[in-house]
Amino acid sequence: MTARSSGLLPLAAVVTAAIALALSGCGSSSSAQSSAPGTATASAPASATASAPAATACTADYCTPASWDTARASTPLTQIAPFSEPLNVVIGARSTVSLTAIQQAMAKWETVSTTSTVSVTGIRIKCISSENADVTGNGYGAQQVAWRLGGCVDGNALSISGDEDHARIWHQSVPGSKNGAWFVAASYETMCVVHDGKLETAKSHLAYTVLHSSSAYHCVDGGPGSIDTAHPDGYTDGAQTFAAAVTAAARARGWQISERTITVSRGASAGEGGVPFNGTVDVLTVTA
Repeated sequence: MTARSSGLLPLAAVVTAAIALALSGCGSSSSAQSSAPGTATASAPASATASAPAATACTADYCTPASWDTARASTPLTQIAPFSEPLNVVIGARSTVSLTAIQQAMAKWETVSTTSTVSVTGIRIKCISSENADVTGNGYGAQQVAWRLGGCVDGNALSISGDEDHARIWHQSVPGSKNGAWFVAASYETMCVVHDGKLETAKSHLAYTVLHSSSAYHCVDGGPGSIDTAHPDGYTDGAQTFAAAVTAAARARGWQISERTITVSRGASAGEGGVPFNGTVDVLTVTA
């Protein structure tokens, strides 16, 4: 992989909180650890208990994961083919600010659960689904924490206009680091609905979506059923917004933040709805 320094930020997160919950997925994947849609749970960071990566190349920031893509996930909707998503942000192991402290500084980025549903303008929809990634080399596992910009209620309200950013997060132990690294899959989404057999924006059919909430889902911006005017590249735009939010939070707290961009090899080149993604990953280090 190649790396270049970004003039953006010094950023680092000593991740003092990691979640040892085994989550099964709202969207099931090819991993044996996932289960039928709607059965997984996600909770806030607690303690860093993820096992050390199997033999792999390690830097001071992270160890190379078994895959830079999530496992293929399915959804309750036949209109969305199984897909993988990119791990596109890393909060590196040299960080001395915990993930919990970073989230608190980010204010509107709230923890959401795979077991919760909310009602937004009368539409009942899950807060987030579960996905699996292998960042340790010890097999695929569900996200250990998930955040939405605005949380579950306001975040889903943002999704109606295609402006909802979210992040699924996995922990990795790194030799020489007390708290390891956090791998993030971020993207922008639009609330979509199956109408007349195809994916369309829920915004275009609000009354219909209220009556057919089971046909509502989150479509990544740039794909079918999405509003992509502001965020035509749901994965890249989502990662950039997430990284910028971490940077702004760090600067507001007086922390040091650095960012560099690396290019990695991926097994996939497109995610949900065929939305393309590349090998770019933002590596952030946040130090107090």
